[in-house]
Amino acid sequence: MKRFLFGTLILTLAAAGVLAVRWQTAERRRAETVEWTRFVMDSLGTSVRFPAPPEGTAPDSVYWQWVATTAQLQSRQWQRSVRHWALSHSVLLDEVELAQLRAEGLTDPVLQLRDSLKAHPELIPDPAVLGGTMIFVPGEHIVLLHRPYVFAQFSDGHAGGYMLLEYAVDSTGTITWKRLWSEST
Repeated sequence: MKRFLFGTLILTLAAAGVLAVRWQTAERRRAETVEWTRFVMDSLGTSVRFPAPPEGTAPDSVYWQWVATTAQLQSRQWQRSVRHWALSHSVLLDEVELAQLRAEGLTDPVLQLRDSLKAHPELIPDPAVLGGTMIFVPGEHIVLLHRPYVFAQFSDGHAGGYMLLEYAVDSTGTITWKRLWSEST
């Protein structure tokens, strides 16, 4: 009886340890998501404030041209940052898998996998409705899972669905696709 209780206690402690580690991982991911969301919201809500122009400057002066150009550059930088973070949240490939794909001939695996999938709308099993064209929804709606799987959303603007696909890269760097599962919404 004591051995049974001791074994149960050890098993319970082990399970508690595993759950504690999973809880810490979930909390870390939650904190990262909150940080990313704050970054995006701050980037979208930030306005550019420049110092007042020097005394006696005309509205069409070089100073105002510099202000406008600087504002455009900063806005583009924020947009690139937001896009980068949004797209990187839909890539689950680790560095080893990315290195393997580069060794197989893909110079930019993330971009090339997404572009290749978008170029193959014939993989979508559902017909378009109301005169639309079924396409894979670009951007973060194409999630690169651990190799060799991709989860993608497709739509024609009226109807759509989700798919799980498998890809293979041959020795020439050509990507081939196989549909594993699809569900219409």
